Parts: sequence; C-alpha cells; structure tokens
Amino acid sequence: MIISIVGGGATGITILRHLAELAASGRDNGAISGIQLFDKSGFDGGVAYRTQSDRHLLNMKASTMSIRPGDADEFLRWLRARGLSCHGNRHLPRMVYRDYLDAVRLAAIAQCRSAGVPVHVEHAEIVRMRFSPDRDVLLTTDLNIRHISSVLILCTGHNAPDDHYGLAAIPNYIRDPYAQFAFADRDGVEVGILGSGLSAVDTAAALAKTHQSVRMTCFSRSGLFPTVQPVTLPATADDFRDALHRYVASRERIEADAFAARLSGLLLETTGIRCDLSCRNVGGDALADLEHNIGRAESGEPSVYSYLVSVIDVMCDAWSRMRDVEKMRFMDVYNSGWLRNRSAMPLENAIRIRDLMRSGRLSAHARLRNVTGIGGRFRAILGEGDRHDVDYVIDGTGPSYRLDSSPLYQDMQRQGLIAFDALGGIRCGYDDSRVHDRHGTAHPNVYAVGGRGRHQPAPRPGAPLSLAAGTSLARIVDRSG
Repeated sequence: MIISIVGGGATGITILRHLAELAASGRDNGAISGIQLFDKSGFDGGVAYRTQSDRHLLNMKASTMSIRPGDADEFLRWLRARGLSCHGNRHLPRMVYRDYLDAVRLAAIAQCRSAGVPVHVEHAEIVRMRFSPDRDVLLTTDLNIRHISSVLILCTGHNAPDDHYGLAAIPNYIRDPYAQFAFADRDGVEVGILGSGLSAVDTAAALAKTHQSVRMTCFSRSGLFPTVQPVTLPATADDFRDALHRYVASRERIEADAFAARLSGLLLETTGIRCDLSCRNVGGDALADLEHNIGRAESGEPSVYSYLVSVIDVMCDAWSRMRDVEKMRFMDVYNSGWLRNRSAMPLENAIRIRDLMRSGRLSAHARLRNVTGIGGRFRAILGEGDRHDVDYVIDGTGPSYRLDSSPLYQDMQRQGLIAFDALGGIRCGYDDSRVHDRHGTAHPNVYAVGGRGRHQPAPRPGAPLSLAAGTSLARIVDRSG
C-alpha cells in the first residue's frame, strides 16, 4: 500500500520516521509499498519551528524532545554530535529543533529507500481529496497534480492565531507572532501584544531583543503571565492525583463547573495551594504574580504546575466524560486558567519578562473586551471603559485549530467526508485517530494525528503529542495492509 502524509512538520516527520522503521525492520510484512509526503510551506518547520529568533524557546526541556519512542536521549545525542551539548533540563531555541526535524526527515527518507520503499516528497498544498470506486484516496495539489494512495494521514499542524477582533485589513496588525518584525525601532512607538500566554511571552522576548526602544503592553482577560517551570520537577505526593482520579472515575458524566471547582478544592485540601481556573478579568498584579512564580520555581518546591502535570491523564479522562455543551463551557471559562497554570513557561523566559516589566518596557492589562482600529492606530478597550492606544498590534493569542479556511478540509466537508468540531479540529476517534464522516462513521483508511484530531485542552505541547500519535502506526499498517 501507498501511504500519503499531508503535513511535514513535527507530527508528519514523526509519522514518517515510524513508517521508515516499520519498513526497515520488516515488521510491516511488506505492506508498505510507497510513501508520499506533502508540505505546503516547504518543510520550513511550520508555525512552531520556522522562527529565526533565538529568543523563541522550546517550552519543553531538551530531555523530553526526542521523537523516537523508547529512546528519550536521541535528541540529546543529536545535539552532542553537532557540538551543541547541553543539559537535559535546558530549553533550547526552536530553530535548533527545526534542524533536528530536518535531520530526522532526511534520515527516514534514506532508510525507506534503503529498504526498497520509494518516498515521494513534494512542496505543495493538498487542496482536494476524493475516494476512487475501490476506495483508494485521490489527492490533488494546488498545481492540479493528482496522486493516488491507499491510506491518508492528516498531520496539518497549527494555523496562525484567529483574528478575534477583525483586524486583518489594518496594515499595522501582525497576525504571525513568530514573524520577523519589520517596523521601525524608535522612541515613542507603542506595541500591543494580544494575549499573555506562551505565544505572547515569546513575542515580547523576541521583540525586546530586536526593538530596544519600543514599549510593549500585553492585553488579555486575566492580565497574568503563565506560571514558571522549575529547573527540575519536584517530587509530589499522590494525594491530589488520587482524589481527583476517584472523583472523575465515579461519574459517568462530568460538568465543567463542578470539575473545575473540585480540582481547585482538592488541590487546596491536599497541598494548601490555591488555584482558580476561572481567574480572568481580575486585574491582578502581573509583576508580583510573576515574581512569586519565579521564586517558587527557583526554590524547587512543588507548585500548581507540578501538581497539574501529574493529572494530565485524569484531565483527559474528565474531558472524555463531558458532553459538548460542557466542553464549550470549559473552553470558554476555564481553559485559559488551565493553560496558564499547566503550560508553564521556561524560567529563562520568565526572568526576561520580569526584567522587562521592572524596567518599564513591558506592562500587562487585564479585562480585555475589544480592539479596534482608530486613525491608523489601535484602541484596546478594557473593562469599566478603560482604553489604551497603541501603534502596532501583534497577535499572541496562540495557534488556531480551526480548519474552515483550509481548501482541503473545506473540500472534504462539502463531500461529507469529515465533520468540523465546534472546538476546532475534526471529528475522529480518540484512541485510533480514524477520521469520522458527517454521520460519525470512521473511515478505514483516513487518519488525523496531532492537534487536528484532538479537540480538547492539549495535554502537553510540542513533540510528545506527535510521539503519542505515532504509536498507533503499527495498527494502522496492520489494518490497511
């Protein structure tokens, strides 16, 4: 069978690596006769890794970034082989990881070809998909070239942030927070950064290096930055995890409000730590909060982050027990708080943000309600009627998982081959990654891995999500061969 992979970022390369090792080892029993790999951006690392700024750091420690299952040290060995030896607890620039992915991709292609499996690699966007009468997959590129395959694996990654405030037509709105900023660096320039999460932190850190005269302001609902990762994750007792697991396991259905309240209550009861996932529009002191979180991370004491890390699987179980209306409620009210506390930033970035705030170059405002264009500038409208005008707006609200602007997914949706999920992504099986049609029937030979098929609060960012998706490949090959 011929397998087509659409998307050449971290997830697509992980899938390619697994297929190469299956074919080279003979564990596919000769089922794989060819692989086709398509990437619309030319294998440049995609949204996550195409950046050229050394201030854009991986949010995961280097010791966790191997994409080879069962070989956690592969990335560290690759670094050492290139004279880039580092401690496993470091957070490296994202562009270094792009080079690693390139090396893995090229090695996997060579491994396939050595095993007699041809690999076709094309810099193209897949814009249409059809089934042939015998259920083969027919793909058409943006150059109107058609390809046939037996299995389709969708690994299309992330999009730029959603334009929440309709600013795209305004010249000084910058939708890609990882772009190289071309505007002038001069005194008096005010830059607004939408959001105060990880993407906003990356934006502020990079902009501070290239534009040393501008002033920056982060606008968000909470006005608070993410918590901070400790250098080494401290040991934690299991009391909180066990209690939350019992709560979830004892219920057939989970309600968002009740779950968030129970999580906060159990955390306080078992650890003495307060955590309000609905914390937004509170007008907290961002600098004081950040300094507290840095101190906690440097002390090595357990924190909200270290306890939430321990319940990722419990969170996923709770999510699977929520009805769609409860999932929408969680995303609207609690997801920002979950991400702020669970997706903590590297200590190095936290110190940079703290120093920028202490110097007055960066500030943060809560209760963001709207952003409008006004006379060539922008006006951020905050709660209680407060306003703040800026010259440029950079969207740091995080990647979008919506697919309705993609020609391929639009085409598949028109045919009823997929169903868009209201929370982003498309409907598919959580355990087997098989894509579902509009009636909820799973396709036998179409899969979605990575964020596209995971319409839930991401359990963890970065390569491990790709790695987890790749572990089902042997079943895919067995089923389709």
